[in-house]
Amino acid sequence: MTTDEPTEVRCRKCARKLRTPVSRARRLGEGCWRVLRAEARARSAPVPLPGLTGHGDRAGLDGPSLLDQLPEDGTDGP
Repeated sequence: MTTDEPTEVRCRKCARKLRTPVSRARRLGEGCWRVLRAEARARSAPVPLPGLTGHGDRAGLDGPSLLDQLPEDGTDGP
């Protein structure tokens, strides 16, 4: 005896019944997936180091850069 209805799959986090194939494959509902993904992104975000905040795009680069060593006449070397 076969039926066309798939077996019931529930979310591992909230136990709601899953309907979409993607959610069923993950075994996580769409809302739970978004929350877990946001938490993972927050954990992997770079952490600002003390004393290096507020420097704009040159955070922590107080010394000379590689471009400071180029001659002012536009040539590539000495």
